[in-house]
Order: sequence, then structure tokens, then C-alpha cells
Amino acid sequence: MASAATTIATMGPVASVRDRDIFFRSMSRRWLYALVAITAAGAIVRFATLGVQSYDHDEVVTAAGVLHPTLFSTLSEVAHSERSPPLYYVLAWLWSRPFGTGEVGLRSLSALFGTLTIPLTYLAAAALTRRSGAALIAAALVALNPYLVWYSQEARSYALMVLFATAALYYFARSLNDSSARSLSLWALASALAVCSHYFAAFLIAPEAIWLLARRSGRRRAAVAVGAVVAAGLALIPLAVAQEGTGRRNGFADTPLVSRVGELCLNFVAGEEPSPFAGSHVVDALQLGALLGGALFAGLAIGLVVRRGGQRDRYAAVVAGAVGGGAVALPLLLAVVGIDFIDPRNLIGALVPLLILLAVGFGNPRSGFLGIGGAGALCALFAVVTAAINVSAQMQRPDWRGAAEAIEASAPGARAYVVPRNGDQPISYYLGVDRLSEGGPSHLRTTVIPVLSTNYQVQRPRGPFRLTDQQRLAPTFILWRYAADGPRRVRLRDLADNQVLSERAAVLFRTGP
Repeated sequence: MASAATTIATMGPVASVRDRDIFFRSMSRRWLYALVAITAAGAIVRFATLGVQSYDHDEVVTAAGVLHPTLFSTLSEVAHSERSPPLYYVLAWLWSRPFGTGEVGLRSLSALFGTLTIPLTYLAAAALTRRSGAALIAAALVALNPYLVWYSQEARSYALMVLFATAALYYFARSLNDSSARSLSLWALASALAVCSHYFAAFLIAPEAIWLLARRSGRRRAAVAVGAVVAAGLALIPLAVAQEGTGRRNGFADTPLVSRVGELCLNFVAGEEPSPFAGSHVVDALQLGALLGGALFAGLAIGLVVRRGGQRDRYAAVVAGAVGGGAVALPLLLAVVGIDFIDPRNLIGALVPLLILLAVGFGNPRSGFLGIGGAGALCALFAVVTAAINVSAQMQRPDWRGAAEAIEASAPGARAYVVPRNGDQPISYYLGVDRLSEGGPSHLRTTVIPVLSTNYQVQRPRGPFRLTDQQRLAPTFILWRYAADGPRRVRLRDLADNQVLSERAAVLFRTGP
């Protein structure tokens, strides 16, 4: 088995350092403008619409819960309330000093990471395939992919993990041609930074490490580089154990594993929202078309590699497929044996190498118009879905900002609010009110109680409050307005006593003027 692994790891022509340098110089002269255009298009897609959608729950946690005035307090909060390594939050804290914690300011950091990933994808694909055409196709697919665009507009650590994982893939590809201490050191640095961005980056780095160790050339230097990455990962274990020991449950574990795998396939081509085939007929048709189209184009690209690809193309496809496929297969195997942390967004790092795999098939000169047409059609599919996300409220994050504005307009004097449990932090953030917690006020006096629900009927509050208005906030919410003749005392335990506040709801309150 070891002999077979070594044979696979060493397959493919090995270029000299001089040949590699000549290739990258000529590549820069010939393809620079095309790469700049693709990167600019990806930047526009990411930056132009940063403020269109409101923060979702996790982003509010970053903006209002984790980022404190001091870096020390921020790191302490990461240790006690997060499940990610600290690197993103350090960078976000520094970024928020000049740019603030609003949607555009804070998300622009992730948009920058997502934009930088595009030229890095080009370099990684070029180093693997030595074909600038395939590398440009890979960059274009990454620039337009809806899932990568989505998390390039998310104030969380995913875009940073993808950036460093792509950098690691580039230096890994370079190390396959030139196992110098410099290439391996840069691979180790990028890999360690990826793991310090998100724990799931380890599943991307593991196949690369195994591949490097299986090669005959440079094995000792590779062992040192892999050891450095392992040391960085081990240093994070105490933090990971402490974070997991906080007792917070994994909500995604309520969904069957097979459903989450299906959701992953859909998300990779059709974005994050809504839940699979839970939207309107138009949105469901778009999701189905994207899923079938993505499967068709993936099959076409792989078929072109097998039937028309040369030795180098097949080698590059095997490498990209092993890294991307391994990043999905390894956590799935752990989930099967009971260590289940499979949330589709945690596997986003696998997307770049898998897109490079498709680009290898499309960018092979022997693929001809079939390859170019397939690449163009897949880019067009991604562009259509990305555009649809920006115009369809169903395909966007829940509009907590709009809901908060509707609440404020409907009940400007309210002192107590009932909202969906997963919206307590976003609504609290946008309204500037407090969340109910132990030690909160035992009673309030208010004339009106707004109740925000996600399309389910709520019960009438106790006492003199009566339903005076019902407002549909498409596509997700219904706003109920309960009012009394004058200020009335409201005991929060009455709201929580199976009347208005159910297991799907939370109470917010305003204590100030």
C-alpha cells in the first residue's frame, strides 16, 4: 500500500525551478489583463452589495457579542462563546477600528478575503496544470460561485479559511514540482494560518500532508513542514476543548446526516438560502436547475479529463480531487462513527479545489469548444444564481433589519417584544433593546406588545391586551400587534407561561427611556 501511495504521489512530470519561473513570467505577461478583469468582476460582485442584506444571527454575534472595545476582552469572548480559532476575530477587531462594525464596514473584510482568493486560485490551478487557460477558468468559477460569494459577504471566519487554504493549495502544488525548503515552509505557514482560521481547514491540509510525505523526493523537508503544521494544530486543542465544553448544542445535528450532505451539494451551486426546495415555485425551480446543471457540468468536466486529458491533466485532477474530496470525506467518516460536526458551511473550503478539478477538464486544449462552452455555461449558471440572490428575498438572509424597522413603526412605545428565538440577537441589535435573561426585570408597564413570528400562529397574551393589527413581512415573518387601553403591567413570566413565548420564541425588553 505504501508503494502504491508513493507511485500516485510522484506521478506527473516534474518541472525544474527554471522552467517553472519561465512559465510564471510568460503567464503574467499573457494572461495578466484577463486575470485582473476576472478579479475585478469578483470584487464588484462581493463589494457592491455588502449592505443589501441585514446581519444574520451569527454575524450579530460577531459584531455585538465578540468584538469588544479591547482585544483582550475580544479574545476572552472567543474562548467562552465561539467554536472557531481566534485569528479571524483578531483581524476583525483590528479592521473594525477604522471601519466600524456595521454591515458594510465589517463585511468588507470578508469581501477582501474572498477577492484575494480569486488570483490565488489562478496561481494554484496554474501550478497544478501548467495551463493558463485552465487557471483562468478556475479563477472565473471562484469569482462567480454563489456559495463563495455568500461567505465573502459574511462577518465570520469562512472567507479567511478559504483564502489561506487556497494559499496552502498553491504552495502545495509548487512543492510537488519543487520540494524546496522555501516552498514547503510557505505551505506550512499557509496551512497553519488556515487551521488558525477554522478548525475544519485541517481536513483540507491532511490530504496535502499525506501526499507530501508519500513522495520520495524531499521527504525529510516535508516531514519538518508537516510537523510544524501539526504543532500549530495541537496548540489549538486546549482552546477547542474549552469551547466545546461550554455546553452549547449543535442545532445542525437535528437534521439527518444524509439531508445535510444533500444540502451541501445544493449549496455549492445554489447558495445558502432558502432551505432546499422550501421557497416559491420559481426559487425551487432555480435550485433544481442549479443542482442538475451543476451535476451535469461536473460530469462533463470529469469526462473530459478522462477521455481527452493528458498525463499532466489527469495528475492535476487527481490532486485537486484528493484535496477537495478528502476535505468532505474525512469529516463524513467521523460523523458516521459518531463524531458529527457536519454543517455544510464548515465544508466550504473543499469548494476551491473541486472547482479547480472542473477547470482542469474544461481548460484542456483537447476539450475544444465543448470545454470552453461547458466552462462558459457553468459561469453563466453561477452568475444567474448570484444575481437571483440579490433580487429574491427568499434567497437572502432573514431580513431582521427590516423586521426591526417594522416593529419600531408599528409599536414605537413598546417596552416588551416577542421575537423568534433565532432572531433575539439580531432584533436586539437593530432595536437597541435588551434580551430577557436571568436577573432581568420581573415586570414592565407597556401599552403595546409587538410579536414577531416566522409564519406560525401565536397565542393571545394574558390580561387586557388584544390583537389590533397583523402585518405580513414577506417572505418570512408575520408581525402581530397587541395593545391595551393604557399602560399595563406585564409580567414576563406570563409571556413565558405557554401564552406568547413558546420554545421557538424569546422576549426582549426596553428598560431605558
